[in-house]
Amino acid sequence: MSRDSRKIKRINELGKLVQQLKKEGKKIVHCHGVFDLIHPGHIRHLESAKRNGDILVVTVTADSYVRKGPGRPIFTQNLRTEVLSSLEQIDYVAIIESESAVPAIKKIKPDFYVKGPDYRKRKKIEALPRKLADEEKAVKAVGGKLIYSEDDIIFSSSRLINQYLDVFPAKTRHYLETLGRKYPPEAIIEKLLTLKPLKVLVIGDAIIDQYVYCLPLGKSSKEPIMVHRFTGEESFLGGALAAANHLSALVTEVEILSVLGSQNSYENFIAKNLRKEVKSQFYFWEERDTIVKRRYLDAFTKQKLFQISYLGDEDIPIAIEEKILSFLKKNISNYDLIVVYDFGHGLFTPKIVKYLCAKAPFLALNVQANSANYGFNIITKYSRADYVCIDEQEIRLATHKKHEDLRKLIRKIYKKMKCSRMIITRGPYGSDGYFKGQGFLNSPALTDKIVDRVGAGDALFAITAPCVAGGLENDLTAFIGNVAGALQIQTVGNKKPVEFPEMVKFINRLLK
Repeated sequence: MSRDSRKIKRINELGKLVQQLKKEGKKIVHCHGVFDLIHPGHIRHLESAKRNGDILVVTVTADSYVRKGPGRPIFTQNLRTEVLSSLEQIDYVAIIESESAVPAIKKIKPDFYVKGPDYRKRKKIEALPRKLADEEKAVKAVGGKLIYSEDDIIFSSSRLINQYLDVFPAKTRHYLETLGRKYPPEAIIEKLLTLKPLKVLVIGDAIIDQYVYCLPLGKSSKEPIMVHRFTGEESFLGGALAAANHLSALVTEVEILSVLGSQNSYENFIAKNLRKEVKSQFYFWEERDTIVKRRYLDAFTKQKLFQISYLGDEDIPIAIEEKILSFLKKNISNYDLIVVYDFGHGLFTPKIVKYLCAKAPFLALNVQANSANYGFNIITKYSRADYVCIDEQEIRLATHKKHEDLRKLIRKIYKKMKCSRMIITRGPYGSDGYFKGQGFLNSPALTDKIVDRVGAGDALFAITAPCVAGGLENDLTAFIGNVAGALQIQTVGNKKPVEFPEMVKFINRLLK
C-alpha cells in the first residue's frame, strides 16, 4: 500500500482547495462513509463515482461518530484515510467530525454527491432519521445533485467483518448466525416498531448521577491521604429517570412516577434532560434533597476512585405514600405495562408493593442490591410479577444461596413469584433467561469493550420490558436486551440513553 499524504487534507483546507478547482472548470464528485473495511464494492463504487467528474473527494466519519455499535470502527480514522489515499481513483480525503455528511457537503459544495446503489432501494422507516434526505437537501442547497453509483453486486463491510475477522468468539458467532437465519434484521425492526403504541408507567427512585474528574497530585505532606486536583464534573439522569429515557426508544407514551426532594430537587435539570416523549408525575419530600450519587474518577483513566451518596435511610412519608396510592388507584388501568425500578431507597413501601402486585396489568420488576441496602432489598418482597430482571448476585441474595447452581435458583424464584419470564444478567457471560413453556435460554454478551458498566443492566431491563409485554419471542427479547446492554456500556454513566437508530445499526451489523 502506497500512502499519499498529499491527498489527506483537513476539511477547511479541502473546502478552499476544491473551490479553486471549481474556478478552473473542474467538476467535483463527493463520496462519504465510514470505509471500515475496503472491499470490491467500495472500489467499484468509487470508480463509478469518478466517472461523473474530474476530482473525486472522499470524506470519512471520525471514530467517535461511527454508530455501528460496540467494537466499530475496526480500524482507526487515520488508518482508514491512509488506505483511501492509496487508491488511484481518489484525489483527496478528509476526516469529518460528524455522524452526517452534511457539514462536509456544505464545505466542499460538490457538483455530484454519490451514494451506493443499495441506497436507491433502501426501505424508509419513519422511526429512523432521514439522513439521506438531509444530505440531498444540503447538496441541492449548494447547487449540486445526488446520484447513485452503478453496480449490480452489493457488498457489506459488516458482513465481511463478521465472516472473516474474529470479532466474536466462535460460540457467539454461531449464536448470531443461528439467530440471523431465524430473524432477519428487517423483521426484527418491524417487530420492535409494533411496540410503539404501548402505554408505560415507570415507577422508581429518581437519582442524579454525578461524575467528578480529578488527577492525583500525591500524598499529603501532613496526613496519610492522597491529594487529587479537580479537573471537571458532569451530571446525568440516573435510576428510574435514565430508565424512562431508555424506554422512550421503543414506545411513544412513557410516564415516570417518582419522589424528589423539596430542597435541591434538580427539577429543572430533570425536565431539561428527560426526553420529550416522557411525561412526569413527581411528589416532593419536604426538607429532603433528591438522591445524588457522586462518583470520583481519575480524569485520565476514567477509573472510579470512590463514591459519596446523598440519600436517606427510611421510607417515604405516609402523606406521599397516600398520594402515590391515590394516583395508582385512579390511573393504573390506563397503562399496558408497569415497570418498577426498586433501588431500595424508600419509595416502595409495603402498601405500594402490595398494591402493584395486586393491580398492575403487566408488572415488570427490577429490584436492586446496592451498598445502601445490601441483603435487605430483594425481589421476593414482591409476591408476584409477570417479568423479572435482576443480576446473578441479586438472585443469590434473594434465595440465600451463595454457591448453588444458578439455574436451580432461577426456577425457585420463578415458581415463588408466579412469573412467566425471567432474565438474569451475568455481565461478561451475557444473560440467562427462563421462560414459561420453553425453559432456559442463554444469550451471550455482545461486546467485550467497556467504557463504563454503570447502567448496563438498567438499560437491558428497560428495553426488554416492553418486548416481553408486547409478546415478542423469548429468544429475540433476550438478544435485544443484550444489544441494549452492549450499547450502554460504551457510554460514560447515563450520559446518553439507548437510541432506536443505534439499536437498528447494531442489529444490522451483528446479523449481516
